[in-house]
Amino acid sequence: MCLVALNWDPDQDTPLVLVANRDEFRARPTQGMHWWSDEPSEMLAGRDLQAGGTWFAVDRAGNFALITNIRPGYVGKPSSLSRGALPRDFIQSGSDIRGFHQNLVQTVNQYGGFNLLLGNRRELFWFSSDNPVGCWLDPGIHVLSNDALNTPWPKAELARQQMIAALPDLVHGEINTAVLESTEPFDDPVLPSTGVPLEWERLLSAQTILGADYGTRSRTWLRLLKDQRVCVTEAQFNESGERQSVQQFKW
Repeated sequence: MCLVALNWDPDQDTPLVLVANRDEFRARPTQGMHWWSDEPSEMLAGRDLQAGGTWFAVDRAGNFALITNIRPGYVGKPSSLSRGALPRDFIQSGSDIRGFHQNLVQTVNQYGGFNLLLGNRRELFWFSSDNPVGCWLDPGIHVLSNDALNTPWPKAELARQQMIAALPDLVHGEINTAVLESTEPFDDPVLPSTGVPLEWERLLSAQTILGADYGTRSRTWLRLLKDQRVCVTEAQFNESGERQSVQQFKW
């Protein structure tokens, strides 16, 4: 994923509501979210057909993992391992969050720059290439893009405001399309400097990126309910930002 807004409140009937956009090159082969039948543990995830990993995965019990890239300090930097393996490996490992994190800390530098969210109905943890110690998230609204958790990039702060406004709908099951939907880039003076050319900073500053070669390809909504229900919806988008298909998974 490349932009995430979430509300975390483990004491409520809906502990987690999350909305996330995935941005990628249009030519990179991808499967949308589906139940993977070729893994030892049943897992709902999209699949990167080039590297074999995923950006978001959730299992029947409501354990989930979500990854974003980090740009500052990592643009053009090679890595020996694919970060897309991390969400898949968390679900397939059967480990708890602490155990998976502790095992990964020793090899974190072998992956491209990443943020990783690991969670369930009771716990939500973030760590990254730049902050391998990580932290347990406090209740409230959090945003994540291609830098550290809650870095106040313009599109992330807009996402925070959108989530505040949409939360009543999202908690009660509606898919509020206003969250992360803006296609407007931000003005140059407020753009972050992440190591890519200015024209790319402009392009990447929009929440929903339009473009023939690179852009927002999908948006995912996740709700975890305390009564053990899980609700996942994924929408696919074309280069003009038009919704091409929607899949819903509930159990």
